[in-house]
Amino acid sequence: MGAVPVSGSNFYKLLSSKCHVLLYPGGVREALHRKGEEYKLFWPEQSEFVRMAARFGAKIVPFGAVGEDDIADLLLDYEDQMKIPFLKGFIEEITDEAAKVRVGYDGEVGNQDVHFPGIIPKVPGRFYYYFGKPIETQGRKQELRDREKAHQVYLEVKSEVEKCLAYLREKRENDPYRSIFSRLQYQATHGFSSQVEIPTFEL
Repeated sequence: MGAVPVSGSNFYKLLSSKCHVLLYPGGVREALHRKGEEYKLFWPEQSEFVRMAARFGAKIVPFGAVGEDDIADLLLDYEDQMKIPFLKGFIEEITDEAAKVRVGYDGEVGNQDVHFPGIIPKVPGRFYYYFGKPIETQGRKQELRDREKAHQVYLEVKSEVEKCLAYLREKRENDPYRSIFSRLQYQATHGFSSQVEIPTFEL
């Protein structure tokens, strides 16, 4: 997929090559969340990407994605599985064998065990994406060398992502086509061509 381990050197190589970089600061810990943690962010304490972005004048575009809770319910999370001996052993085994995608970070974000949550599939809902206010770093290289100022920008980015998630969770409640059945009905009425766009809520 073009994914690389999260490290300062990889980040430098990508930005110096003028690549667009899609970064998930919360990594595995955030993606494979536990019960009651839906859409909660688990970001490292340190402002890991801001100063590097400023070095190259990269624009930071926060975004949110909502919808995974509309496709499955979490039955067995990490905590549940670690209480079951054979699953605990399996998690430890695959974690030892897996490539470490986050290099040089301590804490639970950097050291989340690899596991496969037990889920109960649901009738598919809909995924929603929203891009927040871009944050410019062009011309701020000297300013953002200061750790405290870089950390403030980091918290600004995190806050913007949380706003995107909250906005989507609220607005999707008014989406008449959130259900797959209403979307199928719309397509049956308007044709199943790939050119047919199913409406969503008003921004």
